Amino acid sequence: MKRSIQAKLAAAALLLAPLAVGLVAQPAAAQQSQYRVAASRQGTINHMTIDSDAGLRPGSTLRILVRATPGARWANLALADNVRVPLRERAPGEYVASYVIRRSDRIDPTRQMMLRAGWGEEPVVVSYDYPAAFQARAMGNAPATVNAEVSNFAMWPRVDGLEPGRVVRFRVEGTPNARAAVRVPGVLDGLQLREERPGTYVGSYTIRRQDDIDAFADARAVLRTGDQRVMARLDERGSTR
Repeated sequence: MKRSIQAKLAAAALLLAPLAVGLVAQPAAAQQSQYRVAASRQGTINHMTIDSDAGLRPGSTLRILVRATPGARWANLALADNVRVPLRERAPGEYVASYVIRRSDRIDPTRQMMLRAGWGEEPVVVSYDYPAAFQARAMGNAPATVNAEVSNFAMWPRVDGLEPGRVVRFRVEGTPNARAAVRVPGVLDGLQLREERPGTYVGSYTIRRQDDIDAFADARAVLRTGDQRVMARLDERGSTR
């Protein structure tokens, strides 16, 4: 039984989605990578995102987000044999961590990262390839930079339809293979969106009782590619300006 579970988990490791392509043209560029993995019998890892403000250079800050079955007793991501980053459950099923790369770290992006989590007696272990953008930088290659552009930023329901417990959904349309996020002053510092199809980024947020609902009228979309960043705001009709 144990060998069967391990075999299924090994088969679940997937290559990087195209989202990271084109995001390392400059040293200060941010890279983001998204993965999906299969379920295990003890817990389900649905999604992992890892991004960096400067690749794997010393001093770079990595941010990790994992969506999985709530209630894991522990979870961590091994970047190398001697670099293991613990994750905390920020919200039910949402595990996060940040890590600043040290000069002494020996992180090889041609090897694999290992995500481990424990819900029961046996840990769930899944391996991932490093983002293609990280690998390209390590090999001295960098994709060409493309212009960042937002053509539409939508939010629904509108502000007058929001209330605690309501799910608000965002959609950003613009440059494909980029990094998109939504900011709401005092509520969301940066909700990362996923690229549903080339150039279309989506995400959602459940409003909490303590959130300032009026702040959603000033929601902003931020799209980054390479060292470029553009921002779009909503007007009263929900279109960009």
